[in-house]
Amino acid sequence: MKKLFTLLCSFVLLSFYSSAQYFYVPHLAPGQNPGGLNTDDEYPVGGGQVAGWTSIHPGSAVTPAWSTTATIPFTFNFDGNPVTSYKVSTSGVLTFTTSAVTAPPVANVALPDASIPDNSICAWGITGSGTNDNICTKTFGTAPNRQHWILFSSYTDPSGTAYVYWSIVLEETSDKIYIIDSRDGGSALTLSLGIQVNSTTACQVNGSPNVASLAGADPTPVDNVYYEFAVGSLPAVDAAISDVTPVAGTATSYTLVGAVNTIGATVTNNGSSNITSIDFKYSDGVNTWTDTKGVNIPTFGTASITHATTYTTPSTGDHPLTVWIEVTGDANTANDNSNTAVQGVTFFPVHHVVFEEGTGTWCGWCPRGAVFMDSMALMHGSEAVLIAVHNSDPMVVANYDAGIGGIISGYPSVVVNRNIVDDPSNMFPQFTNHIGDFGFANLSQTTLYNGTSFNITANADFAADLSGDYRFAVVITEDDVTGTTTDYDQANYYSGSMALQGAGHNWQFEPNPVPAANMEYDHVARVILGGFNGQAGSLPGTISAGTQHSYNFNWNIPAGVDVNKTHINVLLIDAANSIILNGASGTFTGVNEPDAIIGSTVVFPNPANDQAAVQFNLKNSQQVMLEVYNSMGQLVSAEDKGMLPSGQHTFQIDTRGYAAGLYSVNILVNGKASIKKLIVE
Repeated sequence: MKKLFTLLCSFVLLSFYSSAQYFYVPHLAPGQNPGGLNTDDEYPVGGGQVAGWTSIHPGSAVTPAWSTTATIPFTFNFDGNPVTSYKVSTSGVLTFTTSAVTAPPVANVALPDASIPDNSICAWGITGSGTNDNICTKTFGTAPNRQHWILFSSYTDPSGTAYVYWSIVLEETSDKIYIIDSRDGGSALTLSLGIQVNSTTACQVNGSPNVASLAGADPTPVDNVYYEFAVGSLPAVDAAISDVTPVAGTATSYTLVGAVNTIGATVTNNGSSNITSIDFKYSDGVNTWTDTKGVNIPTFGTASITHATTYTTPSTGDHPLTVWIEVTGDANTANDNSNTAVQGVTFFPVHHVVFEEGTGTWCGWCPRGAVFMDSMALMHGSEAVLIAVHNSDPMVVANYDAGIGGIISGYPSVVVNRNIVDDPSNMFPQFTNHIGDFGFANLSQTTLYNGTSFNITANADFAADLSGDYRFAVVITEDDVTGTTTDYDQANYYSGSMALQGAGHNWQFEPNPVPAANMEYDHVARVILGGFNGQAGSLPGTISAGTQHSYNFNWNIPAGVDVNKTHINVLLIDAANSIILNGASGTFTGVNEPDAIIGSTVVFPNPANDQAAVQFNLKNSQQVMLEVYNSMGQLVSAEDKGMLPSGQHTFQIDTRGYAAGLYSVNILVNGKASIKKLIVE
């Protein structure tokens, strides 16, 4: 997510010179890299970086140092003059003056500055002191429209407390230069951004030498920010359209047939004169609708506009729309157009968020993953699909481990719908962000158990038309998995150091490792039927809205698996992108669910102020634990009620110290939970 930040965007041209003049335009929320050519995820060398990058400096620069000299793979002009090669300092400066000897210091100041060589591009103020702080290069696109990228990969901010990713990009034919703010891990870094022609001539981003990173931690380009530099002068009028809504392929673009859709956009003024009037237009290929908007947009300012004429979804299927703006005197019409689409559907499927957690008994930080997976199960178990994919321990499933291992860069990690990689501690915000995603189909399963195998039928009732390679997969998970050998011990780096409580343990007060005798592992993937990308041919290549499809899977149950603690998880996968569109979790008939043990459960009064009570009936004598979790899945109260007899039981919950909000009251019996919601006012 973007940091909420207000920035006055203007260019600073400190001196004019005879050959050329640079100006810059900020792109603070483009949703992609410039031109969309580079779609690579941003990961470190050896830690998930996409193939094709070449390292020209390996890191570990205690003092600033230059990289090896690299060649530009196409004709490029800087300041109106051809250049063919460059080198890069670990402090964030690219120079075409390859004879320069002393690398600029880490301590950055405003441009121009005598410590910067002539003919340089600056993302100045980072440091390459870390062992994996690589400077990498890669070229994207095809002639004559290529981009040559120079990436500061997993770089360190000067404090050494956070990672950053910045890039400098050279563009063929246009001779444009881009400085990209790609990814930030929470640094307090401030930089000098710009171009220095010589010691008296520079063009720098407003705020230098204190320009802060605006990018978030998302490894995809979706939250990147960039600054575009070009030779010439800022035109008087240059209107650019962006952020057209609805966004094709997102939840808001899927609407019921006959639904009314509002078409909106953001307009940015990249010119030197205020924009006061815009013709906002869109077309479905047959009809064109025009709305003249009165605005007042200053230089580098933005305005959000909506079209007065709504669009009614005419039928199921994809309905492309072309959206554009027209402004009198616009000097650059290439950025005036955009496209979107509205998808007509027959109903809105129930969507479940799929979390695949990379974990292992050897991983000392993985108790964190267990805690947040357990909390998610307690708070949103009916809305999420939870799968623990083990690595290098007795619970490993080789093909599943290989698939997840190819996506994540460390353990523990969670993969959200195979689309986002994050730390388990962020599972709750990720759930909030994605529970509203469009699910494409309602998923279900029917499973027959004959004593030795599962016969599973995966079912999908499709709400939208699809065409491509879509597949079913089925993942069998098991709870309360135990072992007796030492490779079932759980490494625990929280022991004696940091507070962490959940998943049945207070990890700070547990040993390292936690002995196997004291460990039970939940959500453990036992098999992924159909393979990591799903079963080829399990769904037809063309699927129509309103149709139902099924596929049958068989699994011979290995010895040692407790079928009464298994879950059958159906996944709908877009195999072309390896993205999970939806999931659903269920069991087979005969699983010991809490309703078989606990009768009616009520929490009252609800909402509560100072006190609440939980009342339930036990059908037989059971060991009972009463837990309360807040809306972030954090444990706020835990009481062991001991062995209780059958019959009705009532316990008070003191809510006087609770913040107002939603809580989960969980009665744990025989490893199963009866869950009720409680609102505290």
